[in-house]
Parts: sequence; C-alpha cells; structure tokens
Amino acid sequence: MKIEYRNITSNETDIINKISDWYFEEWKIPKEKTNISLTEKDNSNVIFQTLMTYKKNLIGTGGLYHRVGIQSRIKKYENYSPWIALMFTEPQIRGKGLGGKLLNEIESEAKRKGIKKIYLFTHTAESLYKRQHWNEIDRYNLEGKDIAIMEKSI
Repeated sequence: MKIEYRNITSNETDIINKISDWYFEEWKIPKEKTNISLTEKDNSNVIFQTLMTYKKNLIGTGGLYHRVGIQSRIKKYENYSPWIALMFTEPQIRGKGLGGKLLNEIESEAKRKGIKKIYLFTHTAESLYKRQHWNEIDRYNLEGKDIAIMEKSI
C-alpha cells in the first residue's frame, strides 16, 4: 500500500472542506472553525497540517499546532507547545497501522523544523501513542472522558 503525505496549503479549499467534514463528524468541531483555521494565511496557531492519501484519495490528516483547546481548561499546560492535534483517519481504514504512519510523518516533519519536544492529549487512542513511544505525563477526567496528556522528545 503506497501511502503519500504532504502538507496542505491555505488555498486548497476542497481538501479543507473535506477535513472540516471529518472533524465535524468525529468531534463535532464546527466546520467554519476548521475552515477558518486552515485557510487563514497568517494563522500563527497552525504550524502545519499533513494530508495522508492513497491512490490520490484522502484517507487521513493531522497537524502540529502552537495551541490546543485543552490548554484553556488545564492552566498548567498554557505554556506547553507545540501539540500534535486532530489526528484523523477514515473509519474504514482504522486498525491497519495507518494512524501510526501518519503520526510518524507528523513527528518527522516537526523534527525537520527543528522541534525537539511535542505534546498531545487523547481519550481515544492512548494505546497508539504508547506503541509509538509517547510518555504519559498527566491524566485528567474532563466531561466524563479519561484524558491522557503525553509528550515525546524527537
């Protein structure tokens, strides 16, 4: 299976609309919020957003961000940055190791940019991140979700 990766640009509206659909379906993130975040040329929060394709079909995405929502809810993490966020793979391809491959690509891109340490939080994919050598640094229960805060030196 030949998977390809690339970072998207702010003018790729069809792709951004697809990502907006995914994020709304998966996490109920308003589509307009995703569209604005990924189309603003001067958006200082998005470091990059990676697209994963197979035979030119979009199958996943994820990005590296300066700030994520949990930072406003858990003040101790206000100054932690950057964060891998919004990792998504199409539901029908999950369980085949592609999430790990996408994660590796995002980590490699972060490393190419000179970043030494990255963070993430999850309540659904902790086992994926542990397999990829992420370390749990904290745990919180927010809105009934058991959330792991993780870090990795790259």
